[in-house]
Amino acid sequence: MKKNNKLYIVRLYDGFDNIWIDVSEELSYEKAKKVWDEKTKNGAEKTKYNDIDYYRIFPNNTTMHFS
Repeated sequence: MKKNNKLYIVRLYDGFDNIWIDVSEELSYEKAKKVWDEKTKNGAEKTKYNDIDYYRIFPNNTTMHFS
C-alpha cells in the first residue's frame, strides 16, 4: 500500500456509532504508520473489525461510506 509522494490519513472506526473518525492530519505513509503504531501498540490491538474499534491507514482522498 506504500506509495511515494502520496498523503495518507489514519482513521478510527467507532463500531458503537458505526462511523469513521480522522485521528491524524494528512501525512506521508511513514508518518501515518508511526501514528498507527502508537494507536495500536505496534499492531497488538485495535487493528481488525472484530475489535469493534480499530485503526486503519487510508490514502487521504478516500471517501468513507460511514463518517
